[in-house]
Amino acid sequence: AHRQRTGGETVSRRKGYAMKRKEIKWRREGRGTMAGRQDGIIFRIFHPWDAPERGHTVSCYDTRGTGREISTAGYREFTWEEAVEFCQKIAAGEIDLEDLQAQFDAEDMAKEREAVRKTTEKAKRLATMLEGYGMKYTDLLELEAMRHALGEMGHQILMGHQRGEGWPDGT
Repeated sequence: AHRQRTGGETVSRRKGYAMKRKEIKWRREGRGTMAGRQDGIIFRIFHPWDAPERGHTVSCYDTRGTGREISTAGYREFTWEEAVEFCQKIAAGEIDLEDLQAQFDAEDMAKEREAVRKTTEKAKRLATMLEGYGMKYTDLLELEAMRHALGEMGHQILMGHQRGEGWPDGT
């Protein structure tokens, strides 16, 4: 019964008149959280009370189970006004949540690839260093196990010996 004109205004197909967009009413729901409800979706706008310099994040939960759910935490931050407008656009169907979730998933994959790349670089540097000492990584693991079994007292005795203090008296 409705369609959208370019520019985002919703128009009734029957009469051709622009429909008024229903505003979400917000209420405080704990420290730093505002909640609102419209068209079977519960919206929450979060603002960390202990970090006022950070922006607001949005989550929405579909009470009807039709898949209209998303959380921007870790992906997007908004001012209060931007967060409210984002929720209004979701309620009006102006934002495709599947596309947005696909963007978030792509960002996660890129972050994971970057983390794997950085960790691989570190592992290669360690392997090169160990090879310089004529060791393999499994040798290092065995040494770590022996060090752990030595305990704190053994560690202190070895550190004293390395500093030139010698071995404890009576040994």
